[in-house]
Amino acid sequence: MEIDLERAKRVVAQFGAAVTDARFILKPEPAGMLRVRAEDGTVELPIFWAAALFVVTIVFALASRSSPEERSGAPSRLIGRGPR
Repeated sequence: MEIDLERAKRVVAQFGAAVTDARFILKPEPAGMLRVRAEDGTVELPIFWAAALFVVTIVFALASRSSPEERSGAPSRLIGRGPR
């Protein structure tokens, strides 16, 4: 095993800087609210809605990926997913 100490020092320093930046990015807000700021405005969402939106986004991202059979043109084994 070989360890590049100079590179490791740089990575630790960058990680420390990222943690410091994160302290200024994430600020506590009123209980149960998530505030998202962008250049064009601010949106406040209840934490439950934000979590639900995150889960829905992940589900759609996973569902939109095609299987290896679909990429190769082979018929899919799932009902309703094959060519008609």
